[in-house]
Amino acid sequence: MNKIKPYLKMEMIALSREYVSLFFMIVLPMVLTIVFGGTFGDEVTKYGSDVLGIDTVIPVNIVFLLANTGLMGIPITTLEAKDQGVLKRYMTYPVSYGMYFLSLMLTFMIVCLLSTSLFVAASFLIYDASWFMDIKSLLIFIVAYFDIMFVFFILGYALALLIKSTRTASLVASGVFMFLIFTSGVALPVDSLPEIVQKVARVFPMYHSIEIVQNVWINEFSLSNNGINCLYMLGYTIIAILVLKNVRIKWD
Repeated sequence: MNKIKPYLKMEMIALSREYVSLFFMIVLPMVLTIVFGGTFGDEVTKYGSDVLGIDTVIPVNIVFLLANTGLMGIPITTLEAKDQGVLKRYMTYPVSYGMYFLSLMLTFMIVCLLSTSLFVAASFLIYDASWFMDIKSLLIFIVAYFDIMFVFFILGYALALLIKSTRTASLVASGVFMFLIFTSGVALPVDSLPEIVQKVARVFPMYHSIEIVQNVWINEFSLSNNGINCLYMLGYTIIAILVLKNVRIKWD
């Protein structure tokens, strides 16, 4: 851990200077909370009279944040570091490939936790969100949170492996992210989409992430209802581990 601290500090300093990235990771989730919370935060939902709109905004916002950070933050940051010769310079330091990527993941993880704390606190203080989770649900939520984070971080890392240009990576990541937004239930209810689009949506991790976090947050999670979502995320997690273990980005 002592070896990682210097690189973690460098990554935190570098990210603190990326104002656009910080806007999308901290300010935008708060804006979405204010917009959706103010629009239908006090409306009754299909989950019951005690579950209001704001209680469904929080879990969607959480998945939005993690997906946005993984798809937009990880690949662009990695490729920019590569273009600037930072990764090549790391070859002269006593740092392994895994140590660099771990410090990068920890940096974005800290920002995600900070952002989540801010908009969740705002949801409770401003829009009177309710707490539904018991101890069991809270533990499942924590596991799901970090698993979703890991999957999307590795997905963003995979984009950095496949694309050499920072500009191209930005365009591809934006396209993938927008596609996931419109097919996962963030922008439009999945049930309102054409049947073929629904089938496609159920292949990608963002849809299953929202289903899991949504039901865990309102304490309605069960293997009978969400078992298939868990299996999909387990599959994506295994793929992510294999990618991280067997594929390496070039330092130069």
